[in-house]
Amino acid sequence: RARLLTGTLGALFGIFMLFAVAPTGVEFFPTTDPNLVQITAEAALGTNLEESNRIANNVYERVSTLLANDEAVNANTKDLQTGVGVGGDAMFGGGAASPERSIVTLNMADYSARAEPSSETMRKIREEIQGMPGIDIQVIQDQNGPPTGAPVNIEVSGQDFDQIVEISNALKSRLEEGAESGAIPGLVDIRDNLNSGRPEFQVIIDRERAGQFGLSTQQIASTIRSAVNGIEASTWRDGKDEYDITVRLEEADRSNLEALQSLTILNDEIQIPLVSVAHVEIGSGLGAITRLDQERVVTVQGDVAPGVNAAATLQVAQAYLADYVASVPPGYDVSYTGESEDQAESFGFLFTALLIGITLITMILIAQFNSVKNPFIIMVAVGLSLIGVMLGLILTRTPFGLMTFIGLISLAGIVVNNAIVLVDYIETLRARGEDKHSAILDGGATRLRPVLLTALTTVIGLIPLTFGINIDFVGMMTDLDPNFQFGSENTQFWGPMGTAIISGLTFATFLTLVIVPVMYSAFDSLAMRLASLRGSEPDGASGGVAASGQLIPATVGIDSTGNGAAVETAKPYDS
Repeated sequence: RARLLTGTLGALFGIFMLFAVAPTGVEFFPTTDPNLVQITAEAALGTNLEESNRIANNVYERVSTLLANDEAVNANTKDLQTGVGVGGDAMFGGGAASPERSIVTLNMADYSARAEPSSETMRKIREEIQGMPGIDIQVIQDQNGPPTGAPVNIEVSGQDFDQIVEISNALKSRLEEGAESGAIPGLVDIRDNLNSGRPEFQVIIDRERAGQFGLSTQQIASTIRSAVNGIEASTWRDGKDEYDITVRLEEADRSNLEALQSLTILNDEIQIPLVSVAHVEIGSGLGAITRLDQERVVTVQGDVAPGVNAAATLQVAQAYLADYVASVPPGYDVSYTGESEDQAESFGFLFTALLIGITLITMILIAQFNSVKNPFIIMVAVGLSLIGVMLGLILTRTPFGLMTFIGLISLAGIVVNNAIVLVDYIETLRARGEDKHSAILDGGATRLRPVLLTALTTVIGLIPLTFGINIDFVGMMTDLDPNFQFGSENTQFWGPMGTAIISGLTFATFLTLVIVPVMYSAFDSLAMRLASLRGSEPDGASGGVAASGQLIPATVGIDSTGNGAAVETAKPYDS
């Protein structure tokens, strides 16, 4: 017993050491092959639709060239769509139009018809469209889980907005430098949400000079507005439809600074040059200001390439930026949020839920067994099932994520049920008069089939979800063609949960059939010895029968003639 229990406990510590030596990483939600790839090309604020359309055509041509030259990419792409001036959320739409933003969307073929993983196709697309100066390129995929922040999400907050802009620009430049040099491998699509305002022509009126010419600021502003934006002169009707007739200067006369400076203002039939009463300069209007806890904030974001662990990339980025973050002036905060913050909150909630569930199960078991020993044995078996979970993650190189955590919680309920069935039956056999050793052997033999069937049916039921086994039963019956397929998007998302349950339950079955009986025997012997040291009978025993109905065996000696028996005083049974 001692060797087996010591070896099991050593295996528990050893598996954690092995996980530290060969880590599989930590993730929030599993990364799946995309069914949709979206390319967002965003030019400088204030870019008109014509220029955005030219940029969209450039992206479209590059993608079309890739489709023509790469057969796998062409086979994976079902259709291609381009949108110019798309605003709001890039994936779900909505919000105001953004003339500077263009989106090219590629819908992927069905999983079974793909010539290569669509994540590889996404990587090729990103490489093909790089090198467009002045354009922020972002390549994203559809998400199976709920929306989360970017893997690398840095929020810069403080009082002075100019200082915030300086810090955020420095962080963005350093991230781009680290990504290009390979110091932060896997980091792509670095961007920020800084909005310093749209570029505009600002007309500064000299009020004194305008007064000398008898002009008011309203007259000057109205003339400029009519020339640039136009004025509604009349309405044209076509049946039931009406169209406004707007009069304004031609495009060539209002599209540059020199044209605006040549405007004249009519006052009492006198043409007064605009430059005589005002001067025009290039500036910027008010931009969007984001606040967090009443403080201005700018967010610098970065994504990770397909197949790259987001948590590991974030750790490398934090180490790369540590020196600069430490030198940030007092009063300004640089915090890492986004996906890492959401992951910490979700893991904290699940860990709390797991503790509450274990506590409630333990309380119910104590009330049911009217003992602390048996519930403790059962809950220790639940903890030891971590050996199987961690071993399965290491062998399959599956990161520990949210779905794995859910599988761990589900596994705890299955292990508890099997252990309860075994321990309760052993207690029943001892109450019927069997000694401890016989009760353990008989209980294990009797409950062997239920425990194995429970584990086997659960494992078999999870195999299709974990390994993505698909069978066409209709085709098998009609055409004798089952069309076996392995792998799917659902497998990539739900597979980590199935891996955790299958590996944990396989080892937990060994725990239930071997370790739990050994622990029961060891703890029962320990309870007997402690009771003998106190000079009392365990579990409130009275006479030869314990309060729980357990018999305390007596040693019976038969003489050599077989005519009589000498009965020794009953004493606590000690294996």
